Amino acid sequence: MKLIPRFACHATVLLFLLSFPLSGFSQSSPDGKQALADQLVRQLALQQQLEEAPDDIRMQFEQNPLNLPAKKNKRMLELFSDAYKSERLLDDFKSALREQLTDELAAELSQKLSDPDIRAVTNAQQEFYTLQGKRKRIVTKYELEQQAPSPERSSAISALTDTTSEAAGSVESSIVILRSVIKALGSLSEQHSFSDRQIDAVADNFRTQMEAGASQQTSDRLMVTYYHVDTGSLDRYVTFMQSDTGQWLDRAISQSIQSAYKAASERFLQAVDTP
Repeated sequence: MKLIPRFACHATVLLFLLSFPLSGFSQSSPDGKQALADQLVRQLALQQQLEEAPDDIRMQFEQNPLNLPAKKNKRMLELFSDAYKSERLLDDFKSALREQLTDELAAELSQKLSDPDIRAVTNAQQEFYTLQGKRKRIVTKYELEQQAPSPERSSAISALTDTTSEAAGSVESSIVILRSVIKALGSLSEQHSFSDRQIDAVADNFRTQMEAGASQQTSDRLMVTYYHVDTGSLDRYVTFMQSDTGQWLDRAISQSIQSAYKAASERFLQAVDTP
């Protein structure tokens, strides 16, 4: 699971891990699914990841590229921030994820994701978004510039990039959000309007640009994120992600992220069209 000029695309995400007592999923219960969704969010820093793509897109339009009247542009950005508010995105994400979960899968994940090697990877994912982790990024990038990673580590990171949907998911996340902003601008601007065909053309062009660098940027980010994780642990994490359970989890989280952004997009456009 960052791309052209500040249109990063983190959205997306490396997903997977937590540890639960197996008994927590012995019964069919919405509470069990909710607990699993909550734990995934904490273990994988998913709330922080959900915030990234909207923040990057918003920053681009703070510059008011279509020269809307200042009050209109300010209002649009306020509506955007409200629709894509972190707490609302998180609620939408959890709701979509719960619909895909089953108690059988939850029990299997509980057993597989308690492995120390897997948890070492998720701990690094959490730290990446902490204040200390943000400071470490600078040092890590410098160290990587001074000494290239071993072939074994590069191979593990490459396999992880290819195995998960983070790169592709980050592209689609940004496109969903971008579409909503373009439509909003067309509604608010007295000088510009955009047909569905024009919006599709902009989105397709944007997708082409982003896809060109998505895999490499994802790989670079993962290399920094897991810099202090043992290569053996990374290899075992990759093996898990390549398993049926790991692939299901990757798809479920990616689809839930897309659902959250689509729900936010609808909220945003409804607010823009409301007098």
